[in-house]
Amino acid sequence: MALSAAALVAKVLSAGYRIPYQNIAGDIGFYVYQQLYPFYGLVMLLSMYGFPVIISKRVAELEANGDQQGARLTLAISFYGLLVLAASLWAMLYLAAPTLARVMGDAQLTAPLRAVSLTFWFIPFLSVGRGLHQSRQQLLPTAISHISEQFVRVAMIIVFVVVVMRQSANPYEAGMGAIYGSLLGGLAGVIVLALLSKDISWSSWLKVKGASFKEIWQVHALLFKQGIFICISALLFIFFQFIDAFTMIPLLNKFGLYQEMAFKEKGIYDRGQPLLQLGTIVTTTFSLALVPLIAKAIATKEYGKARIYRDLAMRLTLFIGGAASIGLFMIIEPTNSMLYGNGEGSHVLAILAFAIFFSSIYLTTAAIFQGYGHVHIPAKMMVIGAGVKLAGNLLMISSLGTVGAALATVLAIGTMAIIQLILLKKLDGFIIQSNHFYLLLLGAFGLLALTTFSWQIGLTHFTMITNERLLASIYALTTASVGGIFMVVCFFYWPIMNSREWEFVPKLNKIRQKLRRK
Repeated sequence: MALSAAALVAKVLSAGYRIPYQNIAGDIGFYVYQQLYPFYGLVMLLSMYGFPVIISKRVAELEANGDQQGARLTLAISFYGLLVLAASLWAMLYLAAPTLARVMGDAQLTAPLRAVSLTFWFIPFLSVGRGLHQSRQQLLPTAISHISEQFVRVAMIIVFVVVVMRQSANPYEAGMGAIYGSLLGGLAGVIVLALLSKDISWSSWLKVKGASFKEIWQVHALLFKQGIFICISALLFIFFQFIDAFTMIPLLNKFGLYQEMAFKEKGIYDRGQPLLQLGTIVTTTFSLALVPLIAKAIATKEYGKARIYRDLAMRLTLFIGGAASIGLFMIIEPTNSMLYGNGEGSHVLAILAFAIFFSSIYLTTAAIFQGYGHVHIPAKMMVIGAGVKLAGNLLMISSLGTVGAALATVLAIGTMAIIQLILLKKLDGFIIQSNHFYLLLLGAFGLLALTTFSWQIGLTHFTMITNERLLASIYALTTASVGGIFMVVCFFYWPIMNSREWEFVPKLNKIRQKLRRK
């Protein structure tokens, strides 16, 4: 519970702070930051969701079997292996920074790329520290260190960008400041973890005496392979941001935009990233909560119950994900103006809104596959999705600009989601065997669009406010509230779930019964 809450808080912080960052640094400043963020995002995910999980699982298994020496050896090998990995990644990125900056289409990114390379050094310390605590079922140290890391990081990024923009208004210096803020956040995470690990004798845990080459190879093979597999679905947006970072500027130049205009357009396009992240968090919070129940039912061979939980997770995903995408599509222009100060690029963000629907399907089905023990399937889908995204960018950006990049994102995630649905159906039979459910979904989504559109039309006759951003905020927030209330009513009053499925969510069922009595 502590880890889940920490992860949720961290995700919201990670998405939310980028909005004030754009407001302070501007679209070009935001572009610079988004070119650098995927590197830090990769470090954060690997040292939170990937490596610690594998380390904790293996150490716990060995200790449970009474092999204390094996547990210590595994931890030590993991630490030094990750240390070598961190040093290698740091050296490669630092040395290759000028080349990578040229490939990105902006030589001024060299210094910021070299700065972000330092974040790789946090991987071994955070991963091993968190992994050992988690192996002992001590989840609080991981949660506290993760939240501390994010709070310090976000606070320092905002402080640095404010100071830099007031002094020099240089977006690249602001990007450097953001990286320094991230480094301070990572350092805070390590320090907090160390303070919470005073009872651990690290000198005895990190000895590798007596380790054979075979043992070292086995530990590293397990750590790197399974570590990547476990967090592969969480890397969805990071991978796509890498592809955009390396392809968009050169392709926008081919589209006919000179450098500074291309940077600005990329920054406007990147406004969609916080919206996608926040939207996906909202849409998957409830459905992913059911995944451990699916895994538990499979482990106890209660396959009928597993199917019910699976179908319930999919119903929630389709219902909430579809509502989020259509709702955001309907209010994208006022939302864009409310958050970013103007409506530039709203047509691009409107296309990206549909990525929320497909990403929620991909993430939920990926988690279900992991519950069934098929961790390789989401990884394969990521490779396919990355290929579709890259091909889409190469084919469409030079002729459609940022619209092409948005279409490529939706097409790629949509492909991943659809293939996983087909594979899930093959694995475990039909998914939601009810045409009535799909008709209800279409009806709810159509009425949602009509309701929100009518509300916005109605507002035009009653609003006398001249401040454009305030007016946009009223449009966005009130329309979102009306749409949200409408979908909640549909959820509780329409037969979105059958009576048996309601029994598996007793708290929601109680609310439903109380509402229906009124």
